[in-house]
Amino acid sequence: MKICLLADGQSIHTVRWCKHFFELGHEIHLISFSDAKIEGIHVYHVNSGNINVSGGNWKVILKYGKVKKIIKEIDPDVLHSLYATSYGLIGALSGFHPYIVTPLGSDILISPNESIIYRKLLKYTFKKADWITSMAPHMKEAMIQLGVSPTKIGDIIFGINTELFNRKKRKLATSEFIITSTRNFEPVYNIPHFLNAIALLKGTIPNLKVIMLGDGSLKSELYELADQLKISDIITFKGKVPQHEVVDILNQSHIFCTVSLSDGNSLSLLEAMACGAYPIATDIKANHEWIKEGINGNFVKINDIIGLAELIQKVYLNFDSIIDTAVLESDKIIADKGTWSVNMERMNTKYKEIMAHGK
Repeated sequence: MKICLLADGQSIHTVRWCKHFFELGHEIHLISFSDAKIEGIHVYHVNSGNINVSGGNWKVILKYGKVKKIIKEIDPDVLHSLYATSYGLIGALSGFHPYIVTPLGSDILISPNESIIYRKLLKYTFKKADWITSMAPHMKEAMIQLGVSPTKIGDIIFGINTELFNRKKRKLATSEFIITSTRNFEPVYNIPHFLNAIALLKGTIPNLKVIMLGDGSLKSELYELADQLKISDIITFKGKVPQHEVVDILNQSHIFCTVSLSDGNSLSLLEAMACGAYPIATDIKANHEWIKEGINGNFVKINDIIGLAELIQKVYLNFDSIIDTAVLESDKIIADKGTWSVNMERMNTKYKEIMAHGK
């Protein structure tokens, strides 16, 4: 099968998707507004200037003619956009069918609330799509509120690679209490909230160490904030690291913390759970899919800095008595609905079904 993806070539989601379906024997073509090279994948870079992860990339619309021409030359069996606004809209404007759209989170959870224009563009995109995938019930609800028929939406959770993310090499540090964050440095992930809570904990948890994995537009601001809060000595900013190193760090971590304002389906959370780190996460719909309060993790209200600090302190004091139950429950949840290979087989079946119906 020849699959053409419209997606960000620098996104880990895109890379994983391309590699997986390439390894299944499909011919994969990727059209991206960011330059990228992925082994075995035919990549077409359409330069539309700097892409802002926070949105407002209206200039990509001007490139729809070029994208349409590339799609025609590829002549795929199916066109699939990963992201509903920029890439999704371009796919809709191309007029190609069959056409699939996969929203990833903020494109339908945040953007429609910011502008009536976004809402209208999303409605147009979904109208043109033959099928839409949803990563979580709250994302499906958001699409239905935009007028999408439930029969047009299929549940496809991304999930994680459990062959890589697991507890086989788990070894907690005995001389340090480690809290890790793997969220990127963008406004939606609300990292200042996390750092302010850490500042309240410094000196109350012996040998506290915080590891920050990720990068983004707020990098300099977060470095400065850590200095201002006088916590730079207990924080290690590692930037973006290879996945095997993420696994190693999570396997040494006591707590994983995510204080995101919004999420579609947080793979970072699933990865941490699979590696045995105890999750503390903001009380948003996305996280309720994976955490059972007080059993395999805890919720904290958005921007409740004192509440977050108190919760981390509580987990620290009771860690040995709660972690065994937590990891077993997390294992069950991931096995039930969070495994990448199982969930992607459903997507592969859908690709074949769509191809069988023809263009």
